[in-house]
Amino acid sequence: MRKYKKIKSQIWIETAIYTLIGLTIIAIVLSIAAPQIQKMKERAILKQTITVLNELDNEIKKVGQTAGTIKIVQFKITKGKLEINSKDNKISYTLENTNLEFSEEGETIKEGDLNLKTEKYGRRFNVILELIYDNLDITYNSNNEIKTLHGSALYNIQMENVGDNVIGGPIHINFKVG
Repeated sequence: MRKYKKIKSQIWIETAIYTLIGLTIIAIVLSIAAPQIQKMKERAILKQTITVLNELDNEIKKVGQTAGTIKIVQFKITKGKLEINSKDNKISYTLENTNLEFSEEGETIKEGDLNLKTEKYGRRFNVILELIYDNLDITYNSNNEIKTLHGSALYNIQMENVGDNVIGGPIHINFKVG
């Protein structure tokens, strides 16, 4: 009877050890894989945002062609922030505090009308996508201000060619968010 109890307790000890070894292996694999999975998600977010910003840029150009034109574009931000900067006549998207080095740090890459830039942020990075409009006078709610839209929301961005342009001057596009 004692021998039977020894074998039974030995089986339980072996089971506990194998379980601990298995859990340790799973923890190691997850600690290696999780950051890579996060980088893949953030890369997908950036690629989708590049596509949406290019579509937004095309709509802004269409609105700029005719005075009085109004367009509404839906813009979903899952992570990061979108900034309508009336002071500098630019629209920028920033994915902050990421492990993803999307482009060479400190270098601006031009992809069509879009500028891509990665900046060091401590041990991590900020990835910035910018549309700069030298030929437009951008306003937000008819004011020269900066409007920041944050992640996890769907925004309806209204663009209007106000039509009060000076001949040969920049085209006035007013933005509103609903």
